[in-house]
Amino acid sequence: MRQHVNAMALVVGVLALSGMMLGGCAGSGGAAVEEEGVVHSATASETAALKEMAPIGGTEVVLYVNGLGCPLCATNIDKVLEREDYTRSVSVDLGQGTVTLGLKPGETAPSPKELADLVHDSGFTLVKISTR
Repeated sequence: MRQHVNAMALVVGVLALSGMMLGGCAGSGGAAVEEEGVVHSATASETAALKEMAPIGGTEVVLYVNGLGCPLCATNIDKVLEREDYTRSVSVDLGQGTVTLGLKPGETAPSPKELADLVHDSGFTLVKISTR
């Protein structure tokens, strides 16, 4: 009987963990995206700047992203950004809700609109951008 109870507990634990890994992430879609992780705000001009089509300047960009709440989120967004030719490095800070994107010299830099679309495609909302 004890082995049966232990086996059941193991199955329940695995199922619970699977649910956390597959459906418990803020980036898994749905309305919970904005409710988990750090929530940023932006001025009207910062929001308007996300629609700009001109390439951004600088060698490093900080993306303020709403919805980053777990390591799986970090993996999702960094994989999307790493695929781009201009990407030198990607660093996600879940505590700050930011993604620091290093840009390769000599490559055409992305526009704010392009970055907003990529972040959206990975399941999150880009709130504002700052360059370094």
